[in-house]
Amino acid sequence: MSFNNILGQERAKKILENSIVRGTISHAYLFAGPEGMGKRFTAFNFAKALNCYTNVGDSCDNCLSCRKIDSLNHPDVGLIKPEASSERSESRGSIRIEAIRELQKRLSLKPYEGKKKVVILDAAEDMTTGAANAFLKTLEEPPGETVIIMITSNLNSLLPTVASRCQIIRFNTLSHEHITEILIKNYGFRREHASIVSSLSKGRLGRAVTMDYKAVCKLRSEALKLIINSMKGDIEYIFSESKRLARKGEVLPEFLDFIIDLLRDALLIHETETNDYIIHKDIYDELRGFSLKLKKQFIIDMFDTVYRTQTLLKRNVNQQLALDSMMMSMVGDYR
Repeated sequence: MSFNNILGQERAKKILENSIVRGTISHAYLFAGPEGMGKRFTAFNFAKALNCYTNVGDSCDNCLSCRKIDSLNHPDVGLIKPEASSERSESRGSIRIEAIRELQKRLSLKPYEGKKKVVILDAAEDMTTGAANAFLKTLEEPPGETVIIMITSNLNSLLPTVASRCQIIRFNTLSHEHITEILIKNYGFRREHASIVSSLSKGRLGRAVTMDYKAVCKLRSEALKLIINSMKGDIEYIFSESKRLARKGEVLPEFLDFIIDLLRDALLIHETETNDYIIHKDIYDELRGFSLKLKKQFIIDMFDTVYRTQTLLKRNVNQQLALDSMMMSMVGDYR
């Protein structure tokens, strides 16, 4: 049964299940919450439950309708997501007014073979202003037998007039203990690895499930090495490492996120000397080893330096120069 495959979001599941059983299905839903919470997965499972030939209130996962939705081949279930413009260099892209107008044409038609026409707008916060304003008319006067599911990781970035016309269903981060148990029971993780992956996922089950444990630990080790060697003022290392990282642009955002998390943990250890609230509990001794040698303000300054570098890299600046500058700024009195 498909709703049983949605892990950790019990409240969201219950709302959707009840809406089908009681016949109180909304014309528009807004799934809101951080990335990696299963919002898109839930949207497609809801679409299956709405159109399943066999079951009521959930889907069978086996009928022709369920299989077509799983393969993104159902004529009455569509997905709209941001697309990069050929005229501009957009790393993520946007949902433009042309896509919304095409959607409106499709929704004007009756369902071809399903019970409901379902449209899923992924990353709805990336609608352009024109697209969002055009979409308002569809939300205000939805065609019959239509269910719209908008997905966002940033609720505040949506037009209030758009959000107010939807039933908002919130997806929350999960506790460290909850993700650990899910990884052990459902994905066969060893408890030690499950606990570490759970910490690194920051409450995002989707991130935890897809995480390559060995690769992530290696990347974290490289991030810690960069922090320590930069503080020591190892110039040869700084320039060789920044050159290497600039060539690996695809992992750079995650790499810098690791540095920020490690500095956050170092600051907490510096102030409390405990591991109660840190993310990287399994390397507490290493973090404590360098954090207690530094002044609190220096750690804060390093944190700000890395954050500014992240912002600069989003503006397509020269990656190696930005990394050179970041690592040189992190040089400190380290012994």
